[in-house]
Amino acid sequence: MEYRSQVVKRSLNDPLMTSNRVAAGIGIVGWTLDRLSRPHGIFVDVNLDLYVADWGNHRVQLFQSGGSNGITVAGSGSLNPTITLYGPSGIVLDVEKYLFIADTNNHRIVRSGVNGFRCLFGCYGKGSRSNQLNDPFSLSFDRSGNIFVTDEWNSRIQKFLLMKDSFALSFNQPEFCPTAVWNPTAITIANQSIVGEIPTGIFVNTNNTFYVANQQNNTIVMWEEKSINPTKIIHGNFTQPYSLFVTSNGDIYIGDGIWNGGVHRWSAETNIFVTVMNVSFPCDGLFVDINDTTYCSMFEHHQVVKRSLNSPAKKPNRVAAGTGEPGSDSKKLFNPLGIFVDINLDLYVADHYNDRVQLFQPGELKAITVAGSKSLNPTITLDCPSGIILDAEKYLFIVDQNNHRIVGSGLNGFRCLVGCYGVGSQSNQLNGPFSLSFDRSGNMFVADTLNHRIQKFKYLNRYCGTPVYIQLIYSIKLTDDSPTYYRDCQVPQCHYETLEIHVNTTGLYVLWSESNINAYGYIYKNDFNPLKPSENLLQSHDGPEQSSCVIGDQCNFYIKGIGLTLDDILRDELQPNTLLKNQSFSIKCSAGLTIIMFIAGLINSVLSFTTFQSKDSQQVGCGMYLLASSITSLLAISTFIIKFWFVVLTHINASTSLSILRAGCASIEPILKLFLYLDGWLNACVAVERAVLIFKGVKFDKKKSKSIARRIILILPVCIVGTLTHELAFRRLFEYEPVPDTTDTSRTNEDTIKRYVSCITHYSPSIQDYNTAVLFFHLVGPFIVNLCSALFIIFGGARQRSMARTNQSLKEHVQEQFREHKQLIISPIVLLALSIPRLIISLLPGCVKTSENLWLYLGPYFISFTPPMLIFLIFVFPSELYMKAFKQLFNRIRRRTPA
Repeated sequence: MEYRSQVVKRSLNDPLMTSNRVAAGIGIVGWTLDRLSRPHGIFVDVNLDLYVADWGNHRVQLFQSGGSNGITVAGSGSLNPTITLYGPSGIVLDVEKYLFIADTNNHRIVRSGVNGFRCLFGCYGKGSRSNQLNDPFSLSFDRSGNIFVTDEWNSRIQKFLLMKDSFALSFNQPEFCPTAVWNPTAITIANQSIVGEIPTGIFVNTNNTFYVANQQNNTIVMWEEKSINPTKIIHGNFTQPYSLFVTSNGDIYIGDGIWNGGVHRWSAETNIFVTVMNVSFPCDGLFVDINDTTYCSMFEHHQVVKRSLNSPAKKPNRVAAGTGEPGSDSKKLFNPLGIFVDINLDLYVADHYNDRVQLFQPGELKAITVAGSKSLNPTITLDCPSGIILDAEKYLFIVDQNNHRIVGSGLNGFRCLVGCYGVGSQSNQLNGPFSLSFDRSGNMFVADTLNHRIQKFKYLNRYCGTPVYIQLIYSIKLTDDSPTYYRDCQVPQCHYETLEIHVNTTGLYVLWSESNINAYGYIYKNDFNPLKPSENLLQSHDGPEQSSCVIGDQCNFYIKGIGLTLDDILRDELQPNTLLKNQSFSIKCSAGLTIIMFIAGLINSVLSFTTFQSKDSQQVGCGMYLLASSITSLLAISTFIIKFWFVVLTHINASTSLSILRAGCASIEPILKLFLYLDGWLNACVAVERAVLIFKGVKFDKKKSKSIARRIILILPVCIVGTLTHELAFRRLFEYEPVPDTTDTSRTNEDTIKRYVSCITHYSPSIQDYNTAVLFFHLVGPFIVNLCSALFIIFGGARQRSMARTNQSLKEHVQEQFREHKQLIISPIVLLALSIPRLIISLLPGCVKTSENLWLYLGPYFISFTPPMLIFLIFVFPSELYMKAFKQLFNRIRRRTPA
């Protein structure tokens, strides 16, 4: 009785019983074990156990014979992990006492089994199509095992046929337990000598015979389960085969590579090749379904086409998925790769550059996103998936190529299975994996493409017997009033709730959640800071914590040290709302160094400028370059000290005006780079001219040298500004004020930072590549110029001498060249040495954190500003000509000064 929240019973054979008896519920709505909330469907088994679809409590309750308290066997509050229900209304048991439930408000039918619960029908949203339901109310079986469902709001009865094994699959679809685990350390079963470079296609049949497409040698390599070496190598008229599929009779279907385009079948019986499908683009994914229909995934054409093996030769291919144009809507694909077709003819596509897996049901051109970007239900973040396989329970196994891992779905959602610890060539790492396959024991075989090998990850079946004990069930409700944090600068307003867990017993703990929104889970050590979500992070919902291998925060992060700004280096070291005298020793030491550097740079620039403005110093282009450099060095060192104190003071004073922050964000960093790059290239020009002087000797044209110098000094700033315009276009101030967590009474207003402000640059992938190229160009360019010039001055000049004077060895000429021209060699060598630390830091991986290695980054950053302080020392002091000009000017000034 729905509105009495009770189930009553009465015997049909007892005429003396005058009233009904209570079977379940006390007649009052409630969620405790003795109560029900608007019960719907019921089922009583042969043991007189009563199962009730407790609609309002979103659960199924079992009332054992004579008991008044129910046991939750499915849905909300169950002791063991089951499945999330939303208004269940129908319940039936099969002969094995497995549950079949009409999950009404989720518009689906679900069932339990040996490996837990899973969805049977209506698994992809409500609707009126033949594979959809709209508020199913009840269900029943006929004697053949077919299921009949009352599809209430579609006003119809639907029949779902039981699929029997009338066909033999050629590939393995193991049935895994809910706690399935694979050994993270793999065994290499085939290296480059067997599978060639960049292997992409792998197939393991039900006899555990292995097939790999060797693109390098244009062959198909076969070997048996216990064989070390290939047992058969098949040669054919194909080029760089990407994909392959093997049918149950042993025939091999091969996706031809770049040049031919098409699918060829190699007959195991006759050893003859036959073309079974012609396409205009390579088949990067290949599959043959149970009806002998061949599917070809065309990466370059953004489409999947299919063709029956029984079709006449002239009949064209049919479109299975995609329009042939790249796109992200439900009808389009963007560079599809791996494909899989199940026994229901559902087509799964690894939609590579859309970062998702698409499901195309039979006859449908619109897809459902079942994993990755924009999926209806929370799944997992993918980065260019390339392969897809389903197991016996229709759980997904995905090759997440650019994350260099294999992920899988299961009873508790998606998780990383292997390759979960970053890219690499170690036995527990992958590098650009392309495809995977299972053997009949459940072992996983992966084409580890960029490591040029096939890896075997052993299925650890012994862990399936490990019991799972529910330690805690916790329910949360997120609303508009819930506290917020910024996951990244593109998605700043994310609501959250924190749960503190104290672990007293060492062991394996699994945390999972069930929700109807896009929920993300993170595990932190000690504390969660909503303004620094990567701080203290141990584990995230999509695998091990990744931010440990990047520098920066959610708004600005770098895989390498190239492009690091002073903000990124000092951000974690500076303490907001704290006086400078109470800051760390590193900050106070840095402050002192900047003042010393500014004073030294000021003195250097004044002395250099007074030296190079004389006509004697400007006889050749070098003097003009150095005059310009003395000005840019003063501007560079001045902008540097402005930058340092701007970063320090704005981080210390958290209430700095936003207009000041915006102005500083937009201008200081680009101006600093302009002067620093300009100074570096001017010094490189000096090195080049000195090398030309050695090369030309007495033929050196001073007049032409000065003319070229004037033009370069005018053109160089314009060129450098041109390489920095993208920064001005993309640089902006990001401000975020979180909604506070009012439930955390341990935090006071004084402890809470009111806002997060960061100067950010968000580039598209192509602009990011351009930006990295620009940074390396301005860093490495002057380095190479100084290196080549120094080497030429020493060895090139010595070689010229040796050709003219043969009575001395080359070594003696090198020594003489060094003695005569040491003033020309000192400057490029010193500049070269000063640029090496910054170059090394630029190539360091992001795993070397700035917060833990502050001076490793701060030291080279400061060193990069020492060349503007040293112009006088490295150019004037070693040169007799320039020192003579300086002394003359100094004496002139001294004579004018009254005694």
